[in-house]
Amino acid sequence: MAFSKMNERTMRYAAIVVLLCLAGCAGRVVPGPAVRPPPPGKVLASVPVGSPPTLLAMAPDGRHLYAASNGALSVIDTATNSEQVRLSINPNSTAVAVAPDGSKVYVASLFSIRLTVLDTATNTLGAPVTMFSQRQRGGFGFMAIAPDGRTIYIANTANRGLGIIRLDGTGSMLRPTVFPVDVALSSDGRTLYTAGCKRICTPGFVNLYDTVARRFGDEIAVDGNPLRIVLSPDGTRAYVANRSGPTISVVDLAARLTIETIRVPAQPTGLAIAPDGGTLYVASQTEGQLTALDVASGTARGRLAAPQARDVAVSPDGQRVYVSTPSAVLVVDARALVGGEVDRDR
Repeated sequence: MAFSKMNERTMRYAAIVVLLCLAGCAGRVVPGPAVRPPPPGKVLASVPVGSPPTLLAMAPDGRHLYAASNGALSVIDTATNSEQVRLSINPNSTAVAVAPDGSKVYVASLFSIRLTVLDTATNTLGAPVTMFSQRQRGGFGFMAIAPDGRTIYIANTANRGLGIIRLDGTGSMLRPTVFPVDVALSSDGRTLYTAGCKRICTPGFVNLYDTVARRFGDEIAVDGNPLRIVLSPDGTRAYVANRSGPTISVVDLAARLTIETIRVPAQPTGLAIAPDGGTLYVASQTEGQLTALDVASGTARGRLAAPQARDVAVSPDGQRVYVSTPSAVLVVDARALVGGEVDRDR
């Protein structure tokens, strides 16, 4: 029996490493293809960054984009579409997030219990945040920061763990009902939505966590193998990118129900929503494509070839979309992209 449990844990741990390698390890060994010339008018710039995979986070004021690559953190000036500085950080970046007041940037890496911390006023690295007083096994993934900037929630898929990190002290690891992959917070910080799988990934689930009562609640079934989750600006919907299908599950958060399933190009690894809530941007790595989905109709309003597209971010004014590729971050004119050909094949 002990051997069986150990073997099961080993298989889960191996699975998360394989998944992360699928998303980026191969790109670190073999250089990615050069960015091909995009259609005129859609791509405004191509900003070179570090080795893939590259994850993106936008500053609240929109003046900077932060790109966490394998062992490097780039600060991109969005006014000039240029890299201001590139700093060496831990390898195997798995998440990057900006504090609500914009003063700090936090980067998680796969095997480290420390978060890299960037002081955005000086673009220098500060003292790292040690998440736990005791050693925790690797497998750290995406994270979310509470509106007051005092707490970070981080997924640890390999260990079915949800890390709750108090920035004024050490953190704790909870066990949700799913193996969490990504997390999203309500605007008031009271509800955490955790997307992930159980022992079988069909279907996947969104598990709700009450951050005040500190307990897990409802589960909402979504399509299989969820990877990313974002909330609509008004907090009424959750959008979950699923590798099975591949699809986007549209979740009515009040009804606790998936109300629509939209097919998207293969391996959706990046997900972001426009500030007005009208357009959902999906980066599909295997397909090499950025898709702009109209959330009202579920149809694609525009598509852009982006080789091995990994992550996507949107400017606060909604006019720019940023998508990471193996060699660069593409700066995309959102209006030109959304004005592209409408595809009604869902």
